Amino acid sequence: MPPAIETRAARGVSAAGGAQVAVRGRASRRATLVLFAGLAALFFAGLGRLPLVDPDEGRYAEIPREMLANGDWIVPRLDGVLYFEKPPLYYWLNAVVYRIAGLDETTSRVWSALFALGGAGLALALARSADRRATGLGAAAVLGSSPLYLTFARVNSIDMTLAVLVSATLTLFWLAHERPPGRATRALWYGAFVAAALAVLTKGLIGIVIPGAVVFLYVLLAGRWALLRRVPWWSGSALFLAVALPWHLAIGRRHPDFWWFYFVHEHFLRYSTGSAHRAAPFWFFFAVVLLGMLPWSGLVVASAKLVRLPRRERTPGAGAPLFLALWSGFVVVFFSVSKSKLVPYVLPALVPLAVAAELVWLRAVAEAGAIRRWVVRGGIVGVAGTALLAMTLAAAARGWIPRVPREGVASMTVVALALAAVVLAAVAARAWARWAPRSAFAASALCGVALFGCVLLAAQVVGPLPSTRQLARLLRPRLASGDRVVAFGDYPRSLSAYLGREIAVVGNHGELSFGIDHLDPDERARRFPEVDALRGEWQGEETVYLVAPRKSVEQLREAGIDPGLALGREGEMELFSNRRSRE
Repeated sequence: MPPAIETRAARGVSAAGGAQVAVRGRASRRATLVLFAGLAALFFAGLGRLPLVDPDEGRYAEIPREMLANGDWIVPRLDGVLYFEKPPLYYWLNAVVYRIAGLDETTSRVWSALFALGGAGLALALARSADRRATGLGAAAVLGSSPLYLTFARVNSIDMTLAVLVSATLTLFWLAHERPPGRATRALWYGAFVAAALAVLTKGLIGIVIPGAVVFLYVLLAGRWALLRRVPWWSGSALFLAVALPWHLAIGRRHPDFWWFYFVHEHFLRYSTGSAHRAAPFWFFFAVVLLGMLPWSGLVVASAKLVRLPRRERTPGAGAPLFLALWSGFVVVFFSVSKSKLVPYVLPALVPLAVAAELVWLRAVAEAGAIRRWVVRGGIVGVAGTALLAMTLAAAARGWIPRVPREGVASMTVVALALAAVVLAAVAARAWARWAPRSAFAASALCGVALFGCVLLAAQVVGPLPSTRQLARLLRPRLASGDRVVAFGDYPRSLSAYLGREIAVVGNHGELSFGIDHLDPDERARRFPEVDALRGEWQGEETVYLVAPRKSVEQLREAGIDPGLALGREGEMELFSNRRSRE
């Protein structure tokens, strides 16, 4: 072929290849937009439908409300007393939204949904960096269709914010250590330091314990000590301290006993002792992950086959399976050792597990053999477990296991969703067995979403949600400025948030005890009276509204307080008034 013709032919091939890449790029961008639009719908749609659930949602709505009311953005308070259990970042975020749009169920949960969407973006970026074949869409889809992640994306709680900030710290570390030195890489390192500082401002030392431990274990096991020389330790640490330290110093200066309560009581004693009364067996979080990541649990287990010690490999992404395993494994084991266990503690493990699920799926697509067999079996077991759990929730909602549902219509909706989950599970299982990986993946994702719908509705049907939204709606038009609202036996935090005022508490003070101890005697007697004082108020001339759990009503009578007829009831809480009792 003459050189001129050969050159033109080469240019034509090059142009055709470039056009194909451009087309694939546009298709990938469209797919990304579609996926994240779907995730946004799952996270945000109907966000305000459910009431604020006590204790957590009520607490994390009331503290920022009080910050706005008293103008003190340094010292968190709950029901008007000092509350040092958590740092203030999440309170600040909610307070900003409340100032702009007011306090309600949607505004209280919007940050969790936004951070959850950000977590899906982290999973996408991490997957693309970990494997050049990955689009990251699979990891984002796995994360966004896992019932555990979906649930806390729609809950007013600190935990989703913490999980995403911890995930951002470790994702930025991974991205920075995979790139050659330069201005962009330095920005990634600084981003990791800032994300860690924000995590500390969200929930304390765990914001650096998890990333620090994971990075250390990865460097140790992968033999990557040299990369530590690339980290801008001095300037990065200065940036970290500039973000995380000022609030700690400010509150410690105003309240010196903050240091002991916050660091010793809330960090070390809560972790190492049963002081928080949240005991659970060692295997608790392993079960939470396996159930919470259905239908992907089987792929998560299969991803363990990818883990190697990449001591001699230096190709991009070679250490990703090890890094992801150390990240998720440390989170699960660390909290499994703790004496205090709550379901959302394990959320920081979900981003790496979602990425690992996409990586093992990609390996199974690329090559037959043992990996594919593991993925096929894991996919089938996962969707089968999803169908079984969905049907169990439907049975519970219908009162067959055996609880009487409150709403027959809602219970039938659970049944319909459970049947949809079973059908989707059957389709997915067939696709896995015949090795139609894309169809299997899509059907599994939809199956997970159907399971989440069952969880969401069954929670409302099987047991009443602990909240006071209806009681607050009943009480608000009756309240005059001088009326007293008193909680007996339990402090319903959501009632303070809904009413926009602090309330008196008699009996179980719980997490308010530390703050109550710092009140002067007169203020303590007024805000947190003894039963005898409440009896006197109840028999006095001022109007008193009393909220108490149904199980505590008999205690009231034994204390000489006749509540009379209830003005209203919501779940286990009842509302009384001394005016009504005299009619």
